[in-house]
Amino acid sequence: MFRRVLPIIALASLLPLTGCIRSKVIVTSDPPGAVVHMNGRNLGTTPVTRPFTFYWFYDFEAQKEGFESRTLRKRFSPPFYLMPGPDFFMELIPINIHDTKRVHLVLEPAEPRPDPLFVDRPVTTTAFAERPPQ
Repeated sequence: MFRRVLPIIALASLLPLTGCIRSKVIVTSDPPGAVVHMNGRNLGTTPVTRPFTFYWFYDFEAQKEGFESRTLRKRFSPPFYLMPGPDFFMELIPINIHDTKRVHLVLEPAEPRPDPLFVDRPVTTTAFAERPPQ
């Protein structure tokens, strides 16, 4: 009986030693300090690091006062060792595997906009010429 149970106990004791795959994204911007959203969720100000779960498409949006907002759709492709098949064995290796993706957003300076008071009221001289004298 002991010979049957010993291999099971040995394998069960090795399970806590299996590795883990940790994926994260580092978002930077030029200029730094922009507020970044990933799929509509606020990540904070750049540079920022956050974990992600799925390898798929992510929408990034960066905003900063005085600059045009920038939107970028980025696809995170899994490394070859995380494809179906090899991923099973990679999870069994007793080491932590780190996968880091990087996204850099460049913000363009915003063009100065004129004051709406001057734009909405065009100056015409015909209105003064057609008015009868008082």
